[in-house]
Amino acid sequence: MMFIKKSKLNYLFLIIHLSITILLCLTYFNKFIEPKTFPYLGLLALIYPILIAIYCLFTIFWLIKRQLIFVPFFIITLFLLFPIKKYVHFGELNNQPIRNNELKILTYNIRYANDNKDLRSLENYIHQKDIDIAFFHEIYTRQWRSKEIFLAERYNAAFDLIGISSKYPIINEQKIILPGNGFACMVDIQKDQDIIRCFSIYLEPMNLSKNLFKANSLKHFEGNLELITEKLIKGFQKHQVQIDLLSKYIKESPYPVLVCGDLNSVPLSYEYFTLKKDLTDVFEESGKGLGWTFYDYYYPIRIDYIFASNSFTPMQCYVDKTITISDHYPVLATLKLN
Repeated sequence: MMFIKKSKLNYLFLIIHLSITILLCLTYFNKFIEPKTFPYLGLLALIYPILIAIYCLFTIFWLIKRQLIFVPFFIITLFLLFPIKKYVHFGELNNQPIRNNELKILTYNIRYANDNKDLRSLENYIHQKDIDIAFFHEIYTRQWRSKEIFLAERYNAAFDLIGISSKYPIINEQKIILPGNGFACMVDIQKDQDIIRCFSIYLEPMNLSKNLFKANSLKHFEGNLELITEKLIKGFQKHQVQIDLLSKYIKESPYPVLVCGDLNSVPLSYEYFTLKKDLTDVFEESGKGLGWTFYDYYYPIRIDYIFASNSFTPMQCYVDKTITISDHYPVLATLKLN
């Protein structure tokens, strides 16, 4: 087995493989570099699954060709695949009954569901899953403010496009004003002798449309790609301001914290790493199945999350792909309150 057989094709593949390795490593710099300083790292986080797939294919190529260059690339793979738990987990769901010190949480962007049939279906879903605290995004607040319309028997708080619905009394609620088109609220929920501070967040949307992903010529494609990149970069920079502000509220909480919502950001992004400084990504710790939550743009991605402070132990988390009243899937989790 040779280290690498001398040929133009092998050298070309080696350059490509090394380039992809560098790009994958640079993705981790989202943890340290702010989007206002260098927003293009956010694009790497967005295409991380594609990059890692190509990287693995090249690594397999070296193995098939019996080239020793396979060895260092294989070792590097062990490090680059470390974040895979943010995307997918293997194993079966645990259907054991919820215990007294456990909470069942749901977060769901319902995309302005307004049809009476969809709302009844969603209500039945909440009851069927026996959800303790539900976080909703892109809602019509009038559906919540009339006690006869939506989840009437629960405790509800709604601000603009976001809301929280709870089995347990809401003893305090507050709208958090974010710059731009981001939305957030904070409520305190009393469960027995414990108070839980819950944040429902919906960060700045990227304002992309499906038409931007269609092109009938190379020039049209280049123009659309430039526009998509511009929108994403502006979105990353707005997210930085919004998530930094939210982090201050989270750090100041005297109670156990739950943060749920649609970040409009993928794992390994600046937004994700900022929340991970003080909180646990529940899916990463206890997930089951595929984690992607948004499926409407031909490229399934994970942008809906449940984060918890260390007062909680994640027991289970999964994305339910059986309910399709939105272009998002709901995320459900079981958490033990320590």
